[in-house]
Amino acid sequence: MVVSYRFFLAGITALTTLVIAQDLPFADIEKAYTTSYALERAQKYSDAMRALSPVLRAYENGYTINYRMGWLSYLNGNYADALRYYKRSLAVYPASIEVLNCVSLVYKEQNDWVKVEEQNYQILKIDYFNTTANYWYAVALKTRRKYDLAEKVCRKMLTVFPSSVWFLQELAETLYFKKQYKESLELFSSVHILDPTNEAAKKYLPLLARLTQKKE
Repeated sequence: MVVSYRFFLAGITALTTLVIAQDLPFADIEKAYTTSYALERAQKYSDAMRALSPVLRAYENGYTINYRMGWLSYLNGNYADALRYYKRSLAVYPASIEVLNCVSLVYKEQNDWVKVEEQNYQILKIDYFNTTANYWYAVALKTRRKYDLAEKVCRKMLTVFPSSVWFLQELAETLYFKKQYKESLELFSSVHILDPTNEAAKKYLPLLARLTQKKE
């Protein structure tokens, strides 16, 4: 138990210096997190954050607590607060993929597709095949009408995840916008087989069937 306790605290405190303003008993930390998770499941995000207040006061610059507070702020729609907490976590671990992916989600919710593109490009410099980063990078590129690059990203990921509905759908949509209707139809047909309830496939398949018939 001593080892796991120290490991957990290392994640919470993880400061550039080893100075800790205040220490909390492990039992208090455990209770705060347990309560917070229960409140999150009940979608009481503000209450979940309040439950962690003692931990945040004790470890203001800790990695784990700021990551957790950032996530709850994101769920609560407080995007400026989420970014502020994530920034504190990144000050401890600048290459943290889990935090960088969350920052991208905040930008996505703000419909800032320029930042979504830039954020995920930076993540891919660290982790070239990161699934989440590649997905949102492709979505951002498609949204910004950079179709050729979006296609390359999707095809790259499909070489390692050939049956990924995420990337099959993104590639199919990108090819639709490039007016490559035949291949788009084939891909959406695959999406429909792999995910019969897929809403994008239901939307595009009838449209693509008509478009391809016209070309023949």
